[in-house]
Amino acid sequence: MKLELGLSTMVYYQEPIEKLLPYLISSKINYIEIRPREGHFQPQKLEEVISLKKKLARMNIFVKSIHMPMNGVDISHPQEYDRIKSVREIEKMVLIAFHLGADFVVVHPGAMVNNYNDREKRLQLSIESLKEIIDFSQDWKIKIALENTPPGRVGDKWEEIQKIIEIIASANLGICLDTGHYLLNYHEHLSHELNLDHIPIDWLNKLIHIHIHDNNGKQDLHLLPGGGVFPWSFFMDFVRKINYKGILVMEPKEQYELQGCLDEINNIFKEL
Repeated sequence: MKLELGLSTMVYYQEPIEKLLPYLISSKINYIEIRPREGHFQPQKLEEVISLKKKLARMNIFVKSIHMPMNGVDISHPQEYDRIKSVREIEKMVLIAFHLGADFVVVHPGAMVNNYNDREKRLQLSIESLKEIIDFSQDWKIKIALENTPPGRVGDKWEEIQKIIEIIASANLGICLDTGHYLLNYHEHLSHELNLDHIPIDWLNKLIHIHIHDNNGKQDLHLLPGGGVFPWSFFMDFVRKINYKGILVMEPKEQYELQGCLDEINNIFKEL
């Protein structure tokens, strides 16, 4: 099994995405996940997307996925206007993914919940939104990768992710496993074993994307592997066991000494 390294563009979030590209070439990183953000990548016209596509092609850089926008987008929002607006924002990312030749759009199933009743309501709204998004995305041959979320949000537990997967039951819906978020939600157990193979999810067929980052089990720090307490040896054993065929997308926090960070990422990836 040969795994490929990918990089989330959130590593250089504070600059236009074009400024990241030369660093990728020098570090021989060919796969990226684009994280939209004003001032980084937030195209308003198709011409901007096509222009970026041409630049990427010249540099032999491939967009594997687009992450949903994080500025107020919540497909579980209890206000119908805000929920529908969020759905449209993600559908816009589907179109951008299609034009950039990406495979997936990564989607969070929902935002913070207040109590049990609020969670149940938001979960149903999330499912309703995802059904519409998937109907739209399959026309463009783009899959939706449902990401496990940080604590307190819709989708922070695997049981909830599994419920969504079972209810929608679409070949166009898969899972994006985020290691940092997983650690935050299950940190009490991960010092002993990973437990992923005990979770009733068809990982072999449903795991289509992986985000790689680390933390201290308490805060979503987006550290590089080894900078926190995530059990990487157990995780890599699991990835090999299920014969995962996607890429591992490093998702570190913003960097201002970028070249040194990319050198470290390459070294860590080889160790993994």
